[in-house]
Amino acid sequence: MAKSNICYHNVRLNLDNEQHCRVHKVLAELNTEIHKSVNQFIVDAVDYYIRSLNGESLVKGAGEPKKDAGYITKDDLDGIRSELKNEVKSEIIMLLGAALGAGTVRVVEGATGRGGMDVTAAKEADETDDPTMMELVENWG
Repeated sequence: MAKSNICYHNVRLNLDNEQHCRVHKVLAELNTEIHKSVNQFIVDAVDYYIRSLNGESLVKGAGEPKKDAGYITKDDLDGIRSELKNEVKSEIIMLLGAALGAGTVRVVEGATGRGGMDVTAAKEADETDDPTMMELVENWG
């Protein structure tokens, strides 16, 4: 006369296994003044473990486990690092190319007396090509 609302699951513990031995010790010496029963303790422990996994697939046919929901690996970090390095390098090259391409490079004497590089914009070169300015410069000196 089995009840239809009860199911049974058997657990076999190997006392040569350290983990199994710990579980056996707790179950054999469980304080029933604190815990209702050994059966309820096992149900609570398994339920706690299931809830701690937060939606990971534990049962058959629940779909494929989510790859993005887990941890990032060292290989993933190395890939991200190399992508960022390449992007930053190309961005710096583009900025330097734009800065150098938009102006002319000339050596000027700095305040410290050492030679340095000065980038003069192309617009300045166009402004000096103004005929009125050129005439005034020639008359000046």
